[in-house]
Amino acid sequence: MTAPEAGAQGSFETLDPFYGGETARQSFYDGFAVSGEVTYRERDLLGVSESGAPVADLSVAARFDYALLPQVDVSAVADLSGAAARRGPLGLSWVVVKPYWRNENTDYAVRVAVDPVSEGSLGFRQTDVAFLSSTALSPEVTSDFAIGIRRVRTGYVESAEAEQALRAYTGGGTATEPGQLPPSSASLLKVADDRVRLFGQEIRGSWGYNVLFDPAGSRIVGALVAEAGDYTLVRSSSEAASGDDGDTPERIRSGIAWARLGIEFNRPSYVLAPFVSVPMVTYASVSGEPVRHGPRPDKTRFGVRIMLR
Repeated sequence: MTAPEAGAQGSFETLDPFYGGETARQSFYDGFAVSGEVTYRERDLLGVSESGAPVADLSVAARFDYALLPQVDVSAVADLSGAAARRGPLGLSWVVVKPYWRNENTDYAVRVAVDPVSEGSLGFRQTDVAFLSSTALSPEVTSDFAIGIRRVRTGYVESAEAEQALRAYTGGGTATEPGQLPPSSASLLKVADDRVRLFGQEIRGSWGYNVLFDPAGSRIVGALVAEAGDYTLVRSSSEAASGDDGDTPERIRSGIAWARLGIEFNRPSYVLAPFVSVPMVTYASVSGEPVRHGPRPDKTRFGVRIMLR
């Protein structure tokens, strides 16, 4: 596999628009909507996945939603940050289909998202399937629930910074701050002359409440977002290309629980939604060595989403 091919199959962790702030309610009704999101998060292992791309503190994303049918939306999500060139045309990260329906006081949705840049020759492309519900508990209070499964099958990635990041994460290097956030989607690694392929599954979910404070539906949002994964890293050394058995499997387990707080201003033509997320519990086991942390306010993420509809 050539280096350009490897770079095109980078991890999707640079942009993950699901679960945090995602609901079963339709957020636009006039055919289409355009939205953008800017997020600041401290540099950590989650971002080391792209060949030649620096680990950026700032993530910029754009999303286009189109009402294909009265109760079916399709969407395209693009990564506009530094890794966009590695994500194919326009930095495309996800293609989404989301049907809705309503039963009494509850809205339901099933969301299917596919990463079009991931390596399909491994079987399924990276796919995330989720069930969502939003319930009106009273005229002023609603609840949102989401649970989903992500199938992770990613090809080779080249990254000169990956070995140093892994050592910092496991506490074996000279990092200024040991114990980085665990790789919730197991950012791919290249160590020495090895190239790594990732197989695994993740389960993700969120549960939150909204307090409405004006007739337009503006709300204060509080939620817990959790993600856990079980992965196998298969490291293929350069000797494997000459016919030797160079595949070395390695298992990684990880999980993060976030507390998310935000406020959403709804108006007929736009939505403005700033938010903050704090990791409350982090866990990872790399090569059988567990790493655990309690609340990490120093790893807080800040962001704002704007939708024009």
